[in-house]
This record gives sequence, C-alpha cells and structure tokens, in this order.
Amino acid sequence: MKIKLRIIAVPSNFMKTITCMMLFFVCPLMLSQEMDEPVWWEMEQNGKYLEMASYLLYKVQSDSTRNKHADYLHISRAYGYLNDYEKAIFYWNRAFDGITEENDKQAWWYYLGTLAFFERDRNELFKYMSLLKEKHSDYYSKNARTLESLYLKFDQGYKKASSWEDN
Repeated sequence: MKIKLRIIAVPSNFMKTITCMMLFFVCPLMLSQEMDEPVWWEMEQNGKYLEMASYLLYKVQSDSTRNKHADYLHISRAYGYLNDYEKAIFYWNRAFDGITEENDKQAWWYYLGTLAFFERDRNELFKYMSLLKEKHSDYYSKNARTLESLYLKFDQGYKKASSWEDN
C-alpha cells in the first residue's frame, strides 16, 4: 500500500499570524506562576490566612522558579492579617531582601512604612507615609494609599488598617 503525501502551500503571512497568536496567548501562561495562585488567593478571600501562609511557604521552599519576593510579601500580609506581627516582620524583611533605597526609593518607603506599622511605631510610619504620599508615581499610588490608611487606622489590626477602600 502506497501513501501519497500532499504538500499544501501556506502563505507565510498566515504562519506569522499563527506564530504571533501562539506567542501572545501561550507564553504568558508558561512564564507565570498563575497556575497555583487561585488556590492561595481563594484562601485569602475566605479568611484562611494561616493556610494561605503555609501553602505559600511550601511553594516558595519547594519551587526554585517562584518569585520569592512576591510570595514572602503575601506570607507577611497573611501573618499581618492574623495580627502576628513578629512573623509578619520576619517575612516582610525577606520579601524586600536585596532592595535598597538606591534601587527604588518608593518601594523602600513603602517597605519601611509598613515595617513601622508592624513594629507599632506610628512616628516612623508617618515619616514614610508622608514621603510616599508626597512623591509617588502612578505605579506606587496604591502603596501610598495603603500607608496612609495604616496611619489613619493605626489602632486597628493590619487587615482593617491596610484597607483604604473605605477611607
């Protein structure tokens, strides 16, 4: 039995279009860590902060390709929501490991302002809130609002104090 192969000529523009579409839709999926995020995001939305922190700790320790800075930031927030400021401070410091004022002043002010809240130092929080509020780019506008909210609601727990939507 003979098999005849038929070659079909495909215009090069069509192939370029298909390749671009594949790059546009497939690459972001392959390069992100979105696959597991809905799990911890759902935990956060359901108030399961300890489970969220445990899950992210497992992920950050078992997967060398994860964005450790982002994971440690979310772990710190989870402990902050539980008002366990000692652990929140530990992971907040790990989240910003390697970032200095020279690298990114606005990120540094946000880091120090939030750290001041966890350390219960209202004067330091005011200092960094004022700096970030006065001189922030659009990218850091939510961070500036968060520090302002932490300052205004200093006597409340981190979960409530960090929420600026109701200010």
